[in-house]
Amino acid sequence: MNEIQELKPISSNNRLYGVITFSWMMFSMNVCIPLFFLGTIGYNLGLNPLEVALGALLGNLATVVVMILNGVPGVKYGIPYPIQLRPSWGLKGSHIPVILRGIVGAGWYGIEAYSASLAILMIILAITSHGKMEPSIIVQNSFKYVVFVVALYVVLASIVVAKGLKTIAKFVNISGPFLLLYFIWLTIYLAGRNNVNTSIPSGVGLLSKEFALYLAVQTNFWATVALNISDLSRGLFADKRGYKALVVGPLVGIVLTSTIASVLGYYMSLYTGYSTPQEIILYAAPGVIAMILGQIFAFLAPFSTDVTANIPALMNLLVYSLKIRKYKLLLAAIIGFILAPWWAVEKGPDVVSYVTAFTANYGILLGPIAGIMIADYYLVRGRNYNFNELHEDNCYGYKCFNYAAILTYVLSIIGIYLFSFAVNDVTTVGPLVFPTSISWYLGVILSTVFYPLLMKIFK
Repeated sequence: MNEIQELKPISSNNRLYGVITFSWMMFSMNVCIPLFFLGTIGYNLGLNPLEVALGALLGNLATVVVMILNGVPGVKYGIPYPIQLRPSWGLKGSHIPVILRGIVGAGWYGIEAYSASLAILMIILAITSHGKMEPSIIVQNSFKYVVFVVALYVVLASIVVAKGLKTIAKFVNISGPFLLLYFIWLTIYLAGRNNVNTSIPSGVGLLSKEFALYLAVQTNFWATVALNISDLSRGLFADKRGYKALVVGPLVGIVLTSTIASVLGYYMSLYTGYSTPQEIILYAAPGVIAMILGQIFAFLAPFSTDVTANIPALMNLLVYSLKIRKYKLLLAAIIGFILAPWWAVEKGPDVVSYVTAFTANYGILLGPIAGIMIADYYLVRGRNYNFNELHEDNCYGYKCFNYAAILTYVLSIIGIYLFSFAVNDVTTVGPLVFPTSISWYLGVILSTVFYPLLMKIFK
């Protein structure tokens, strides 16, 4: 067996963390600048605070259930995402979901890099008294020159990732909590001011297209990590402590935290009228010190999310599928730089619109993959993998390409589009037609049903 080092299983005596560390890892990974966009998105869609909280709770809970189910093999076998895919997709077929997950992860890498870089640039311009500390001038030039900071950001992120899981586990403990606490304090501060906008939208209703779109954005936010959670869960203790951490960590770090952060983001947008957390901090923070601290936290939180969730997914694509090893970090940095939307946005509302469009529409790609993984491990193989076969280098027949998985994926996509056209819920962007907002849910359900049936036929 001549396997790439990154894909080798982690032995039980080399596991790194349990409930506390994993919970903080999920928490810090989740608390990032785009997370607070979710509140702004809900506000812009006309949702009231209760609908925002409910959308965050239900959307993230659905993702976390899939995340926990897919994380079990990581704890049990110590295997990463690409290896976990081999039983269901085949040795060569596993490259398909690795590439799809890597593409979405690369997109998030760019968004996080942009968000963090914008915060850092605002600090630099503020402490240098740029434009006589006029916030509007700082904001204008931050959007104009952020591309230069993005270049430095991707280099720094690559260095941290190169240090491995131990460095990541230590680093993520310090960033997200500070940002969340800061925004709790800032929201309370803003609520106590007299010149706030208190015109709360009346709501859109739980059966409306607006709520469905919001639910999709919340769900898809972590539908990415729901696939490759084994890249992180393989570092959990290989006993009851690890399984407990796998459940507690996402419930606290993602479901509870996302609900709180979404409501905070909602009220911050309501009180200030600004779209991005960086602008809110710059305009609304009481004093230069408070502003600088807020922007530092706004940098650290996206950075921790990139090094724990987005860059590892991109690395899987480069190392496992494209066989790029020597210059993988350099190439990942270049990709992150290109995909950071410095070329696509010019002001705060543009950033929110960009994140909304991106997040709402990639669920159709990831939902069927999640359903296939779950159906294969729990329904077809009875929660048991042949450990030796997982690491075989040579393949033959269905072990190269599992056509049941490929056909399931295709049929699920077709089913999503048929449903979308039937209920007249499609969105057109240029020549592209995107299906219903609940594509991820349909993908999970359809693939979970199709895959066991097709496995019986192909077997």
